[in-house]
Amino acid sequence: MKFKANVPNTAPMSPRAELERKYNNCRANLLLVLIFTVVNLFTVTFGDTYFLFSATIPMLFPLGFAGAVADPEFLAEMGLTAQDATTLLIVGLVIGVVLTVPYLLCWIFSKKRVGWMIAALVFFAIDCLFLLVSFDLSMIADILIHAWVMFYLVTGVLHGKKLKNMPDEEPLPDLGAAEGETPAEDGFNTFDQDAFNYEEPKTESENNSDDQ
Repeated sequence: MKFKANVPNTAPMSPRAELERKYNNCRANLLLVLIFTVVNLFTVTFGDTYFLFSATIPMLFPLGFAGAVADPEFLAEMGLTAQDATTLLIVGLVIGVVLTVPYLLCWIFSKKRVGWMIAALVFFAIDCLFLLVSFDLSMIADILIHAWVMFYLVTGVLHGKKLKNMPDEEPLPDLGAAEGETPAEDGFNTFDQDAFNYEEPKTESENNSDDQ
């Protein structure tokens, strides 16, 4: 005996809805890059770890200033005090945040305009180019993740352009009553209450009384 799984009957997605779903998926990857980049700004400033799914260029200043502050000889040569070292960390962190703002703007405004997704692609392509120029064997994982992000940004631009050129979907036809007609309670104007009325047949004595 075979049993069929109780799967809900869901309507298939329209071509435009399916394309919007794919485009939003690409935007979600851009949001992940933004989140991990912001997290990395703090982890490289106050620690020695970072996440791979992020942009590299915004981390350069926090990482460089943190490395300078961690070198006592450099601080001594520059005549910097502990307060100056703290200022350097803050400055590096602020510069990193400023370099991350374009990704935030691209994610916010790409919801309505594909041009912002193109801008995100350009920003991250520059980031990838910098990573390739400073190639090192320890960067292989970073390069693979950057390639993954680039794939979604490129496909996001393609999906966005298709959405821009795709005509809006026509609204579903109105199933209500025509103008001037009273809509039926069942929505189809097919229910006849008289068909369900039942009248008991009269007996012979009742018929005779009616005739009199």
